[in-house]
Amino acid sequence: MKKDLILSSETAIVGNSETIDIDNAIDEFVATKRSKNTRRAYSRDIADLFESINVKTLNELGQIPFFELVSQIQDFLENATDYDDETRRPINPKTVNRKAYSLSSFFKYLMHAYNYPKNPLDQYQAHKFDRRSTTPSLTRSEVIDVLNHMSKGRKKSQTAFRDYLAFCCLSVLALRRNELVWLKWSDIDQGASSVNVFQKGGSYKLLPLPKSLLDQLNLYKDEYHHISEYVFSPVRNNATKRLNKPLNSSYVYTLVKRVVAKVANGKNATPHSFRKSFIEMALNNQEDFISIINATGHSTVEMVKYYDTRDSLKNNAVHGMAKLI
Repeated sequence: MKKDLILSSETAIVGNSETIDIDNAIDEFVATKRSKNTRRAYSRDIADLFESINVKTLNELGQIPFFELVSQIQDFLENATDYDDETRRPINPKTVNRKAYSLSSFFKYLMHAYNYPKNPLDQYQAHKFDRRSTTPSLTRSEVIDVLNHMSKGRKKSQTAFRDYLAFCCLSVLALRRNELVWLKWSDIDQGASSVNVFQKGGSYKLLPLPKSLLDQLNLYKDEYHHISEYVFSPVRNNATKRLNKPLNSSYVYTLVKRVVAKVANGKNATPHSFRKSFIEMALNNQEDFISIINATGHSTVEMVKYYDTRDSLKNNAVHGMAKLI
């Protein structure tokens, strides 16, 4: 255990004479998380709380009576909640719930590392919301139209060929955009026709690499003498001339939004739309949940269900039972 924080008779949490900065405690906590994006989000959410209540050290935190700290955290989360003017229902429940979860996790860490007595968010009631993804989907025909559009221009330049392959990987391999840009040639096993993808959370998932896609990747590498260790890297860099680095994920985001809007009649889509569409098309193809999980890297069936926003009336087992009558 690190330096103890104990509960006094006045219900304030007091510490020892050593001063420990909140920022240092936050850094220690987020270092336990694997994902860079998770570390960034946790740091921001936790730091925002302590900035709002003007607490800079664990000693200062320890001087706040517990009931008062609970109230301050409730006010912080309330101020972060946006409400619909007519219904007064929260319009950003996921964001607020995420902040509450980040704070609760941090106080659990303080309980473990600094003997902090209680978690002020133990009784927090999370906002209820529709537990299905709001990411826009693409139909099968829209995905095909996008791939055909990108394929027609792939011979014009290295950039056009690279971007075509990016859409192929998003569509066929259901990659997240960060998984896409960090993909290396060394991750590809030519003999086994597979690719080992470093995914969210710091683990790897092994995916089959269809021959049609593998052939196009090899053609791209050979035709443009691609020497970067990353499959998707800048074609030119006027600032530093450095090309052996992953493509910026924001470029992929902007590219997808622009191309899909052009091809699919103004539809608003993101790289994640292809991942969600992959799941829905796989379900339409009657793929089982385990096969889908093996492709997406999700840890639970519930996450697959979360991305399944197909019509629940149209996609319903009741239709098959009609033959009984």
